[in-house]
Amino acid sequence: MEPLTLADVKAHCRVDSTDDDTLLSALLSAAVDHVDADGVLGRAMITQSWAQWVPPSPGRVRLSMGPFQSLTAVNYYDSAGVLQAADVADFDVRKAGDFVTVGPKDGATWPGTQTRADAIKITYVAGFGDAASDVPQGIRHAMFMLVGHWYENREAASELRLVDAPLAVDALLNRHRVAWYG
Repeated sequence: MEPLTLADVKAHCRVDSTDDDTLLSALLSAAVDHVDADGVLGRAMITQSWAQWVPPSPGRVRLSMGPFQSLTAVNYYDSAGVLQAADVADFDVRKAGDFVTVGPKDGATWPGTQTRADAIKITYVAGFGDAASDVPQGIRHAMFMLVGHWYENREAASELRLVDAPLAVDALLNRHRVAWYG
């Protein structure tokens, strides 16, 4: 599932024929890649599964991708190096705005692990929702603007001096980005 459909993109770009469907589909994929998750947004748009590997006994772990939906698994390498499943019920999730941490519940501990940088795997679900309509309209509009711009300007350089339009892509995405400093 993508946050925009080809039909949405064609309507935005005012394209009535099927001649440029392959190009527009490629531009849509490039826009999703540019914005989604590890892209400039730093958040998952449509529901996705994510995994984070952490060292032994990490204390509370800040999950790197949001918006958080659910914790699905905690796995670990035991002392023999065999991947085991911990009971997810032994862990709690704490949300503070956009920031989410996972750690053992009171009275529980992280499982005993082999000493290695990837001793524990935390698997979780992140994203605004399952449907394109769950993605905030500002993010969707920024992607429309990207695809429209790329469709009209197919080269990496121009003889013209181009300037950003007010409230352009970065301005729309900045309202939804999550950043960490320090």
